[in-house]
Amino acid sequence: MSSSNVNVEDLIKSFRVGYDKAGLTIYVIPRENVTSITRDTGYAFNNEDIQLYGTRVILHLPCNGIIYGRYLTHINNELKGLFVVITENNCDISISWYEEGIDVKTHVKSNEALIIIVRLMRIKPHRIKPSSYALRIMRALGLSGRLLYSDTNNEIQVFGIEGGLIPSFQGNCMSEFIIKQWKLIFDECGFIVKVISDNDNILLIGGVNTMVIKQYYPSLDKWYELSRVTGFRNYLVVLEG
Repeated sequence: MSSSNVNVEDLIKSFRVGYDKAGLTIYVIPRENVTSITRDTGYAFNNEDIQLYGTRVILHLPCNGIIYGRYLTHINNELKGLFVVITENNCDISISWYEEGIDVKTHVKSNEALIIIVRLMRIKPHRIKPSSYALRIMRALGLSGRLLYSDTNNEIQVFGIEGGLIPSFQGNCMSEFIIKQWKLIFDECGFIVKVISDNDNILLIGGVNTMVIKQYYPSLDKWYELSRVTGFRNYLVVLEG
């Protein structure tokens, strides 16, 4: 089920218990509220401890029931995973996230459902500024340009090239390119010159107008779109570390 199919506000409009701390949100709601998202096959548990997929949250389940999820949803510029727990009988469920100092217990009745929402990553705008390393690379290559995208830690920086001598591109063009945890998708068949400096990678990309930047998140097993840059024919991509 895609994130657009889950309306969190509708799910929790009549919740009985609510808890929110350090990226973990818990609700106990009427079971009838989750009918639309519990039609798929879930995981049947029987008196066991379960770590929620893609998280460090552990459920201690001294009863029988089914877990549904993970459903992805965006809430307040954050990507979150939503899980649904249904029990056959009344059950005292403990939820632990030791790294965040969380260990909470809640009682779920047989006619109720437990909703667990876990923050997976923040998606919020930040002021971008080129690193001194990237600026040195541009000077060394004799290029000038404008920074179009940078992640928070400057692990990837994308510049639109405005001036300088662009090397001739040779070889076969490609519509996308994967390096480390990054995927670059082009609107046209583009050419790439790869320059390696120690553990870093510098890419010169030509012949494309628009480029989509994606990052792979192993815990989600998902490529997530970070940004889309456009308006130039040549780009410089600096990957640090």
